[in-house]
Amino acid sequence: MVVSCASIQDKSLKVGFSNIDKKGLEMHLKLSRPLKQMKLIYLAIDVDYPGFHGGSTHVGEATDSLVKMCDTVYLVCKWRAGQKLLEKKQNKIIIRVPSINIPVLRMILYFLSSWMIAVFLILSKQVDVVYERARIFGGGGILAGHLLNRKTIYEIIEPYIIIPVIQGTIKKNSWVEREMVGWHKYIGARASRVTTTHKSAIDGINPNKVLFIHTGANPEKFKPMNADDIRKKYALTREKTLLYIGSFTEWHACEAMIKATAQMVKKDKKVKLMMIGHGQQYNLSIRLAERLGVLGNVIFVGKISMEQVPKYINAADVCFALFDRRYPPFKKLGYYYSPIKIHEYKACAKAIIASRYPQIKELVKQNVNGLLVDETKVDEVTKAVKILLRNPKLAQKMGKKNREEVEKIYNWDYFNEKILEN
Repeated sequence: MVVSCASIQDKSLKVGFSNIDKKGLEMHLKLSRPLKQMKLIYLAIDVDYPGFHGGSTHVGEATDSLVKMCDTVYLVCKWRAGQKLLEKKQNKIIIRVPSINIPVLRMILYFLSSWMIAVFLILSKQVDVVYERARIFGGGGILAGHLLNRKTIYEIIEPYIIIPVIQGTIKKNSWVEREMVGWHKYIGARASRVTTTHKSAIDGINPNKVLFIHTGANPEKFKPMNADDIRKKYALTREKTLLYIGSFTEWHACEAMIKATAQMVKKDKKVKLMMIGHGQQYNLSIRLAERLGVLGNVIFVGKISMEQVPKYINAADVCFALFDRRYPPFKKLGYYYSPIKIHEYKACAKAIIASRYPQIKELVKQNVNGLLVDETKVDEVTKAVKILLRNPKLAQKMGKKNREEVEKIYNWDYFNEKILEN
């Protein structure tokens, strides 16, 4: 059975959320009894948790959802200094594995650790499902689960085989690429189910075992809430505040957000942009804001804990999800993620300005959930900001629609139940 994100969303528009909600409830009741007895391993051995980046958020939120459906979830992730190697949080048991700085040795360690931990937990704890986050030469847990006759789920969140070739870090048609592709196909063939967000990630894998999904948000954590303390702290004005949250990578189009804010500030000094997170473009962004004379209007918050994120989103009126189409992998493949930030914005009932990609059009429909733009055109981004800040009722209407969609569809529980039922 193959489920398309687009088909789910199209269906929701035709039959209405009430019908989807009823079906979701019936599915939950049908699945809860057998699932509640299941034990599951979630292997994300190259991701630290808790952490400050999208991978950490994904791993944490996905496993928080899975613990509601299973008897026990074993999360195997990367150890970071100061964290416990073994930690128990009710029915989620976290096993952290130290990393090595030498790339080849780290890759070998990750594979062997995944393999050995999966074998140990299957044999000693009678684990039923092995769920592994894909990476180059990964799949140790998938292979262990396959050999020990367990259900295995291979989660491919990006086209990890193609990206290094496009970026030039691995030469096309080299022996390294051939080995990578061969191993990718080998592990994909041994997985019971492969989940992904984009067709570019599944070359060489049997399409009958592929499930197209989105990521989501936790509507119990991310929801409308009072954020007056944040507004007071940063002297924010209602209906004048923009927000970006992310890792400041080269493909996050931070420059366009800052330039659009600068255009708005020329007409209205109360407009401010909060930028949350850190990364390679962080200092460049600060220098750009300084050069444009808007350092007082662009607030660089830096890293914050996951617990703080919902309140910061609620302090804003309009949220950015811009992804630079000039980034080589996007230029070649299109945008291939299901961005968690969009789901979190939606869950907090915020209007969104997002890049106009087919993948994102499933999540942000023009003039319904937000506005779609070409992020390389600053005037287009500025116009979208102007429309939403000058029409607060329109922004609120979009936010209400977004909240409804997350409650019904774009949440971790909805997609995890689909994954486990197949």
